[in-house]
Amino acid sequence: METGAWVIPMAVNSGRVWPRNSFLKYPGTITISIGPSIPSANKTADQLNVEVRDWIERDMRRIDAQSYRNVAA
Repeated sequence: METGAWVIPMAVNSGRVWPRNSFLKYPGTITISIGPSIPSANKTADQLNVEVRDWIERDMRRIDAQSYRNVAA
């Protein structure tokens, strides 16, 4: 925030094949989606976090739609 650095959001569906807190890993393809640069200048930390989170959530619904099929938009 203080430096005015841009933030590059990333959405990753690795949880599908590498479940959280699981010793087991499964074979599969992981998709990594890199979003557009988001400027941090003139934003509060909360504003920037909301913007980044919203982009990641939207893109996760695209790259891992199966995980969101029973989740309200």
